[in-house]
Amino acid sequence: MAKGFKNAGKWWNDQDIELIEKDGKTYALNGWNGEEYWNCWECTGEFKMDASKEEYRITPVYKENTEGDFDIVDYEVF
Repeated sequence: MAKGFKNAGKWWNDQDIELIEKDGKTYALNGWNGEEYWNCWECTGEFKMDASKEEYRITPVYKENTEGDFDIVDYEVF
């Protein structure tokens, strides 16, 4: 199954924050609460080093590979 996103590295100012590319936009995944990332932003600017003022909630979409083994295949952006 093809993934609906691409890993895009880490946020320049905090190497603990993962970046993803989805639908032509780059998002920072921040604020994991066990179900979703609740404090996310779009990375903007020439080098994706600026944070948008709008906040997003981003939820992983999982697919089970084998019994008890799951992979993230997409993210839903709210």
